[in-house]
Amino acid sequence: MKCLILAGGSGDRLWPLSRKNFPKQFMETIKGHSMFQEAILRNIPFCDEFLIITNKKYEKIVKGQMQNFQELKYTIFMEDAPLKTAPPVVTLALNLEEDEELLIATTDNIIEGEYNKCITQLKDTIKQDKIAVVVSSPKERPDGKHYFENSNGKIKYTSSWGKNCVVDCGIMGAKVSTLLKNVNGDFLEKCKNIQIVKNLFVEGSFDERVAIADIIKTDNFELVNGQLSCSRITDIMSYYNFVGKKSDKPINSIGYNCKDVNIINTANDRLVVANDLRNIFITNTKDAVFITKKDSKSGIKEIAKLYYPEKKQYFDDYPIYYQDWGVEETLNFNDDYKINKVILYPKCSFNDTVLKGRVVNYVVLDGEVETLKVKTNSLNKLSNNQSISFESRESYNVTNVGKRNVVMIKTENKKVMPANEVEKVDEGMFVKLKPALKDFIWGGRKIKEVLNKSTGKLDVVAESWELSAHPAGQSKIATGRYKGETFSDYIEEIGKENLGWKVQSYERFPMLIKFIDSRESLSVQVHPDDEYAFANEGDYGKNEMWYIMEAEKDASVYIGFNKDITKEEIQQRIKNNTLIQVMNKVPVKAGEAYFITAGTVHAIGGGCLICEVQQSSNVTYRLYDYGREGYKGKKRALHIDKALEIADLNKKKLDNKSRFSALEFPGYTKQLLGQCKYFVVTKYKIKDELMLSPTGSSFRAVIVIDGDGKIGNDNIMQTTEKGDTWFFGSKEVLSIKGNLTVIVAGI
Repeated sequence: MKCLILAGGSGDRLWPLSRKNFPKQFMETIKGHSMFQEAILRNIPFCDEFLIITNKKYEKIVKGQMQNFQELKYTIFMEDAPLKTAPPVVTLALNLEEDEELLIATTDNIIEGEYNKCITQLKDTIKQDKIAVVVSSPKERPDGKHYFENSNGKIKYTSSWGKNCVVDCGIMGAKVSTLLKNVNGDFLEKCKNIQIVKNLFVEGSFDERVAIADIIKTDNFELVNGQLSCSRITDIMSYYNFVGKKSDKPINSIGYNCKDVNIINTANDRLVVANDLRNIFITNTKDAVFITKKDSKSGIKEIAKLYYPEKKQYFDDYPIYYQDWGVEETLNFNDDYKINKVILYPKCSFNDTVLKGRVVNYVVLDGEVETLKVKTNSLNKLSNNQSISFESRESYNVTNVGKRNVVMIKTENKKVMPANEVEKVDEGMFVKLKPALKDFIWGGRKIKEVLNKSTGKLDVVAESWELSAHPAGQSKIATGRYKGETFSDYIEEIGKENLGWKVQSYERFPMLIKFIDSRESLSVQVHPDDEYAFANEGDYGKNEMWYIMEAEKDASVYIGFNKDITKEEIQQRIKNNTLIQVMNKVPVKAGEAYFITAGTVHAIGGGCLICEVQQSSNVTYRLYDYGREGYKGKKRALHIDKALEIADLNKKKLDNKSRFSALEFPGYTKQLLGQCKYFVVTKYKIKDELMLSPTGSSFRAVIVIDGDGKIGNDNIMQTTEKGDTWFFGSKEVLSIKGNLTVIVAGI
C-alpha cells in the first residue's frame, strides 16, 4: 500500500507558532515532532512507500523532517501554486497502477486510539472496491468544520454538526481504480491536462482550486468508525486545547490572579508572567509574542497585512531554516553574538565566509565532520566535543563524512566563546535490565557460562530476552529505585515521552532484544509483516537483525531459498525432510551481522551465540522442525498454511550481510550494522571513551558484547561487563569508558 501524505497547506493562523514559510503541519506539535512527521510515523507499519504532496517552497522542510526516518522510501511531488487537495491527488492517481491501494492522510489532524485496528478495517473495505473514510464519534460537539452526515444510509459531507454526524479524521483509503471511478467526470478530464514534470505539477489549462470533498461521489463511501479521537489543529485555541492542556504543568509560565488566561510559551529559556488579567491568550516564541483578547474580532491576518512591509521577517520566517545540506536553528542572539544549532545531513557540506569583525566557532555534539580552511587549505577532522574556530573574513567548508546527521553548535561573536561554555544536558535516568529466560529444547549453556547470566534452576537456556515489554516475556529493572519492576511498568512510571517522539505513535513498546544460544539448529521458520500480523495475530510483524557474537567451527545460518520455489514443492520437501537442501546455507563467524526481513524463510544453525534486535513480536510460523520431539515427547506444532501465505518464494539474493565499514574516531570505532524503518543498530568498539548526546527522537538500548568498563550519563557511572544490557531514555547522555564493545539500538 502507498501512503499519500497531503502536506501542502499554507497559512499563518497559528502565528507566531507557524509562519508563512513555515506552516502549521511542520511546526513542533507533539513532544518533539510535527504533525507531518506524526502522519508519516503512524502509517509506517502499513505502507511500503510514501508519496508526499506539498508546495515547492516547503521542499527543503519536507526533506529535512524526513531525515528522521531511515530507510523509508518516499517521493515528493510539488505544487508551484496552491491547488488545494483534489487536483494533485487525482493527477497523481492517474499516474499510478489501477490496482494500487492508496492510504490518503492529511497533516492537520492528531489521531489517538486504536489506529492499527482502524487501518486493518480500512484495508478490508478497500478490497471490496469501496472508498473507506475514517471517522470518529466524539462524546461532545467537536470544533472544526469537516463532518459526514449518515442519514438513512446516505453519506454526505457537511460543515454543520448534527444528530447523525461523525467527524472526518482526514484519512481515506481506496484502490486507484475505485477512486477514479468516483471522481466527477468533467473534473477527471481537467486533471488529465495537469502534467507532472520533474515531480512538479504543471497546471496547463486547469484553473480550479477545489477540495477533494467537492469532487468525489459519496455513494461508494463506507465509514470506518474506529475507537479514535481526532483533534484538528486549525488555530491557536485548538492547538492549546490539544497541546497546552495535555502538557505537564508549565515551568516557564506563571498566571497569577488571572481568569480565563491561556499561555503558550515555546521559548524554554524565558519566563512569561501574566498578572491580574482576564480573557487573554498569550503566545510566546523565540522571536515574537502575540497577546490578544479571546473574543477579539480582529485577527493576525489584519495585523500582518497592515505591518507586513516593516515586520516581514517575523511574519514570514521561523528561526529554523531548512537548507539543501541540513537545518540551522537560532537558539539565542543579540548585537554581540549569535548561537545556532546546526544539523548537517549525511554526505552533505556547506561553504561560508565569516563576517568582518566576527569569529565563528563550531562544537560537534554528535558525529564527525571534516573542515577546510580555504586560504590555507588546512583540513581538520572533528568528532564529539571537539571544536574549531574561523577568523574574520575567513572562508571555510564543513562536510559530514558519515551516514547519519551531525549535530553542532555554531557561535558567531566578537570574541571567541570557549567550547566548554556550551550548555550541557541535564542529568536524567538510565537503568540496567534483568532478562526473561526461555528454555527451548535447542538451547545450550553459553548464556550462563559465556554471558555470566544467573539462570536459577535452568540448566539449558535458549534465549535471554534482554530488552522486552512483550507479554510473552518481560525483562525487569535491575538497578535504581525501579529495581524489580517489569520493563512495561517502568515505562509507565517514567512516561512514554522519555522514549522519544518516534515511539509515541506505537501502541506498545516497539523493540525486543535477545541473546540466542543455539546448541542445536532452530526450526525453519518465517515471520509475517505488520499488515498480516495485525490482521491475524493482533501483534506486530517481525523484521530482525542477527549479530554473531560467537560461532563454532562450521556454524551456519539459512536465509531464504536458493532457487524460485512453489508452495507445493515446499510441502513435499517438508514431508521428505529435504527442505534445508533448497535454502541458502551461509557459514558465519563472530563479528558479522545479518538482516532478516519479514517473509524471509530462515533458520539459525547449531553452534551460534547471537544478539538479535527485532520488532517486539512473538509471531513465528514453523515450516519444518527436523521431526524432533519437545520436552514432553510430542513434536512441536508446525504452522505450514500460515507460513506459506507470507513466505517469499523467490530465489534470495544473499545481500543480508552488513556491508558497512567501521569508522575511526578518537577513543573508539563506529560501525553501522543495519537499519530499517523499525530500528537502527550500531556497534561501537571503545578503546578509551565514548559520549553520545541525547537524540530526543528515540531511546537507546546498549548491549555489552565484549570487555568491561563503566557506563552512565557522565554524572553517574556504573561498572558493566560482557552480557549486560542497559536502557537510556531519549533525553539521556550516553557515556561509556573502558575497553569494551557495545551494540547500541534505537528507533
